Amino acid sequence: MEEMELAINAATTPAVQLWMNWMIFIFIISIVFVWKYKAARIVLAAFILTLPMAMLIFNLSKSVHLIGIAHLILWGPLAFYLIKYEIKIPSFNFKSVYGVWVMLLLGTIVISLVFDARDIILVMLGEK
Repeated sequence: MEEMELAINAATTPAVQLWMNWMIFIFIISIVFVWKYKAARIVLAAFILTLPMAMLIFNLSKSVHLIGIAHLILWGPLAFYLIKYEIKIPSFNFKSVYGVWVMLLLGTIVISLVFDARDIILVMLGEK
């Protein structure tokens, strides 16, 4: 894990590190909602599974730019789930604390997935 952390720190800018801290923060907030919302439990599970999957990908590839594969595998379906089973249900309250968190989380996931897909494509093209 230390090797992966050092590689991430070496390959990223302070702005990217700030973004990574935001992602961790927004996912950890799920703990506040786990007792009441199934989606929060799924979010927490996806977050917990991300690290071992990312470590496996890094250990196999030695590329920090491919760690996003873990995000695509776990967070892509999570985003779909949040849209279909949370925000599209009539009782979803966008103005509640939970609703604001879900929307911030979903936005964070979508932005992350765009950058992850970009990084993976650049690696496949030999540009990273």
